[in-house]
Amino acid sequence: MRNDTFEKDLPGILLLSHGPLCTALLESARMIMGEAPNTVALPLLENADVSEYGANAIRLFRSMPEGSIILFDIASGTPFNQVLTQCGGEKFSGLCGMNLAILLEALSLRDMMKGDELIRSLQETAHESIVNLENFFSEVT
Repeated sequence: MRNDTFEKDLPGILLLSHGPLCTALLESARMIMGEAPNTVALPLLENADVSEYGANAIRLFRSMPEGSIILFDIASGTPFNQVLTQCGGEKFSGLCGMNLAILLEALSLRDMMKGDELIRSLQETAHESIVNLENFFSEVT
C-alpha cells in the first residue's frame, strides 16, 4: 500500500511479525469484517535483510495518518528490535503479542480512538482474549 492510498482521517494499523503470521491475521480479519483500509501486514521473511526490513517498516509507519499504531508478534523479536533501532528514539504507539481478537478490536475502535488510547484499550482486549478453558467449562456446568 502506498502512502497516497491511506485514508487521511483513519489511523493506520501496521502488523509486523516473524514469517506470515501478520498476513494470515489480516486475511482472517478481512474474512470476518470485510475490508480493512489503512491496515498493512509486513512479514519478516526468512533470509531477509533485517536492517532493510526495519527501515521499510518505519518508512511505512511514518507515512500512515496520525494516531496510527504498530502491532508486533512478540516483544524483543527482530521486527520489534528493528523498529526500535530504526525509529531514532521517536515514540510510537504499539503493542506486542498481537492476535486475531486484538486486530479485530483495533479495526473496530480506531475510528473512535487512536494512538496510545487505542493501545490501552487493546491491552485490555489482549487480557480478555486469553481464556483458560478449565474456567470456561466450570462456568458452563
